[in-house]
Amino acid sequence: MNKKKLAIGLSFFTTFGIFAYWISVFTGVFPVVDLIPGYVDWFMAFPLADAWIGVTAFLGGYYLLQGRESAVPFGIAAGSGLIFLGLYAFLYSFNTGLLFMQTMDEYIEIAIKVYCLVVGSFFINYFWKARK
Repeated sequence: MNKKKLAIGLSFFTTFGIFAYWISVFTGVFPVVDLIPGYVDWFMAFPLADAWIGVTAFLGGYYLLQGRESAVPFGIAAGSGLIFLGLYAFLYSFNTGLLFMQTMDEYIEIAIKVYCLVVGSFFINYFWKARK
């Protein structure tokens, strides 16, 4: 698979994943419980920031699919947002000890953090090199 197709696929997958994640939270499919004091408040501070990542990822993928130069800033913004989210969530989980809880929810959260860091790095690298 070439890198352009990968970037487009990851852009749309990221958008879908973020919105599906939050829909499952707000509909109760993925309930959020206070694992530590203040956890729910911290967790519920993310929907708008995550929506920003979802929108920029979608626009980066959409404009890349069209071959438009405007894909570059959206792809870099999505990558930067993903890296920020991954690092912030990792350090929060580390500092609070949540990272070391051996539950399925925490394994999912760790996978999300790794995804954010890997895909965010890929987006910044790919979209920076894709500029004309």
